[in-house]
Amino acid sequence: MENPTLPATPHQLALDIYDDMSGKDARIDQADRDIGYLRNNIFTRVGGLGIAARRVLDAAYFIVASKAPDELIDDKVYTFSEDINYFKWLMRYDSRNHSHLVTQMRAAAKARVEIMTAPSIEELTEKDSWGTISLLGDCYIERNVVCILLSGRVIRYLISPYKAHWLSLRDAAKFTLSLARAVYDRLIPCEGHGVTEWFAYEDVLEWPGKVGVSRRVFKEFRKHFLEPAVQQLNEESDFEVSWEANAARVSADKMKLRFRFTKKQGADAARAGIPDEMYLVLHNEFAFDELDFLRLANNRHTWTDERLVQAIEYTQTRLTQGKVTISPKGYLFKSLEGNYRIGGAEKKMLAVQSQQSQHSQEEARARQNAESQRREAEKAQAEIAAAKVRSEADAGREFYEAADAHIRKELLHTFVTGLLHQRQMARVGVSRESLTTENILTANRQLAETFCTHVCSRMKKVIDAHPK
Repeated sequence: MENPTLPATPHQLALDIYDDMSGKDARIDQADRDIGYLRNNIFTRVGGLGIAARRVLDAAYFIVASKAPDELIDDKVYTFSEDINYFKWLMRYDSRNHSHLVTQMRAAAKARVEIMTAPSIEELTEKDSWGTISLLGDCYIERNVVCILLSGRVIRYLISPYKAHWLSLRDAAKFTLSLARAVYDRLIPCEGHGVTEWFAYEDVLEWPGKVGVSRRVFKEFRKHFLEPAVQQLNEESDFEVSWEANAARVSADKMKLRFRFTKKQGADAARAGIPDEMYLVLHNEFAFDELDFLRLANNRHTWTDERLVQAIEYTQTRLTQGKVTISPKGYLFKSLEGNYRIGGAEKKMLAVQSQQSQHSQEEARARQNAESQRREAEKAQAEIAAAKVRSEADAGREFYEAADAHIRKELLHTFVTGLLHQRQMARVGVSRESLTTENILTANRQLAETFCTHVCSRMKKVIDAHPK
């Protein structure tokens, strides 16, 4: 299966789901709509983390994937921030123990993963690339806001569509056992039915995090970790899972484990025999979730591949014509149930209309070229203006930092009493009363830039009013 590009998981949609669910005091795993992101397969090899620390990574990576810019610079560090309550909801964190949350974030921040172009470390040659990256980068909590700082290089690895899989936060949050989640991570990139590679028993011991010395004995590990994990996988995941060892009696250093799995019918968006290409269209373009695919699977005796293609073509055509104004997904189901399709005559009509539009497009290209030149000129002017603003902000910051307490207080007063500045404070969620001469440059980045520009504009007046 060819991996899709980064799925469009609108951040606002996730916030809307959160607002709806939090109002009902419901967890993310109880959501009726999916929340997730496309994650590179290398992040399935994470080990040594408990379930809460894994959920920290899930929430952080979802925020990064949904907010990351299209163009990334490898060595640039990007900051992603979110309300702490929303962050805890994303990771299904039910506790009010703030110090425990910090402990889990600290554990996630210490975790690392190896990246390499070779299949394994044993097969690594001088021609291959190898690296080890911190999974969470820098992170902190300030004023009930969680901030994640990741380099462009790590973000690029995270959201790369090459050898990637869709991670549903809703499904991942169902697990309460860290080993079950670790095994699940290694299964979700797999397609269809099959068996995993052999994993060294010593490596598997590291997957769930801390394992006591007595529990590292296979008999105890199987009883307290392996069998409960497989049971939870079979109950909560979209896989039927079993495990096997390479031998009945073998020392721990020679023992290996692997997992056999079968995709449950109707689960994981109920692909139910539909081609991968059609699955991607339904999932990405029409936002099909698990219940929608289950509905599709239950009607496959009449909703054949041919019928699906006809209904998708019909709905896409009506969307282009502006005749679908409420729910494209609902319109598609209506098309399936009503056996709607685009007839041959209408296809000919659409072809003629397409030819006619080409003439208009050719005429428009000349206008577009002229418009493009105009935009380039405006862009150049905008860059000059932006450079001027940055220069003024730098000058204002330098002046403010060198000013005495009286001048700082005066500058802050003129800033917070300005109507436009008050509107910006309301927009970024910073109260006027919370701002002081000490925190004005750190309370909010956007506000600080505006303040520094404000200082620059008043520098001459302040200097005249306070001659040395």
